[in-house]
Amino acid sequence: MTKWLVLLLALLGATQGLRSVCYWNGKSFWREGTAKVTTEELRAALPHCTHLIYGFAAIDDDEYHIQPIDKKLDLDKGKGQWRAVTALKRSFPGLSIMLGLGGNEDEEDVDKYYQVLEKQERRTTLINSIQAILKDFQFDGIDLAWQFPPQHEKYTSTSLSSIWHKVKKTVGIGVDSKAAEHRDQFTALVRELKAVLRPDGKQLSIAVLPHVNSSVYFDVRQLMPYVDMVNLWTVDYRTPERSPEKADYATPLTYVYPRIEHQNVESTVNYWLAKGAEPAKLQLGIATWGRTWKLNSDSGLSGVPPLVADGPGDKGPHTKKDGLLSYYETCVKLVSPTNPSAPSGMLRRMQDAPGAHQGTYGFRLPDKNNDEGLWVSFEEPQTAAQKAIYAKQKGLGGVAILDLALDDSRGICDGSAFPITKAAKSNADLGGPTPGSPIGDRYQTIVQPVKNWVANVTKPSWAV
Repeated sequence: MTKWLVLLLALLGATQGLRSVCYWNGKSFWREGTAKVTTEELRAALPHCTHLIYGFAAIDDDEYHIQPIDKKLDLDKGKGQWRAVTALKRSFPGLSIMLGLGGNEDEEDVDKYYQVLEKQERRTTLINSIQAILKDFQFDGIDLAWQFPPQHEKYTSTSLSSIWHKVKKTVGIGVDSKAAEHRDQFTALVRELKAVLRPDGKQLSIAVLPHVNSSVYFDVRQLMPYVDMVNLWTVDYRTPERSPEKADYATPLTYVYPRIEHQNVESTVNYWLAKGAEPAKLQLGIATWGRTWKLNSDSGLSGVPPLVADGPGDKGPHTKKDGLLSYYETCVKLVSPTNPSAPSGMLRRMQDAPGAHQGTYGFRLPDKNNDEGLWVSFEEPQTAAQKAIYAKQKGLGGVAILDLALDDSRGICDGSAFPITKAAKSNADLGGPTPGSPIGDRYQTIVQPVKNWVANVTKPSWAV
């Protein structure tokens, strides 16, 4: 009986959905109106998450211990959000709730991310403080979104100077003269941290931030035994900050000429797999925001990227950051490209060519005064679903949603809260395929009855 039960449980495990690792940047607590997201608004998203990573914590630049970025928000003497987050486990007992460190939100003296690695005693201080915080606030683990320096790339690599630049960034010249040492020291930190967390049953994951050169800073094969997950932030390959004069798809799935070959999701995933990453530990990052550029009279009339731009687009009404719009700020501006009576302030929604897998964009041309022109590359439920399916086809562990606060938490777009998160999870989920499909029929006739049987035979006597 026991042997058969183990085999059946293994079968069921193979049919379960992939991970949906949901990041939540807690600073959204301070936003107003539609943009405010607290633990209460979050509840609608959590059934679609297997993990929740609350971000972000920082490293003290004098004593090298972990600490909140915003003490008034996170600690008990303030809003107590660290405890409010982990208290969600009472309502969602199957949810793993982790604390994120770094995430490009820790802006004070970023050299400390080198310095803490360089000495054993500093690493030990950080590790001990992480262990204490996780225990005190009942987090299930830590996600190291380590703030290694981003590589600085040009849009194309055709000139001699840009070719030399490409060589420099590959070996770390001009960015970090101790890159090889920092790579090995980061591996040591992960190994030492895992040794401390393992007896407590705590999880350890790492996040690969956009534009961090993985070939320089991550010894993939050496890291794999010590991490439970690797969250690839496969987003923001092109942004108005990095490429202010040329608008283009921000987060393409595949390469299309004449872009830089590695600036796409597929290239990032393939690199990690080729270097020995365990596919089941990798999560593919999906953004919930769009990147915006201003258009002018030199941008042309078609809106087809790449096209000439004039710097970052204006701040959104809620997120208030140049060059960025949340999904809920974008969707309300979209109209069909064939709508002849669309208001002037709207964006014509356009999809890329079939099979190109570059993404969706919206645009409006500048007015007679050369103002109001805008081009937006954004993620939406359809493209999120496409990437989740890709992750499943590649045998990855799942997807990472970045971040819940910029998804549509109130159902403004289509009446459904967190539509990007839902689309990603449902398309990565192998646990409940659509009835009527070949997989769905097998699930309904074989797997679901087995699941029901297991639930009954494993039910405690008091629950009968």
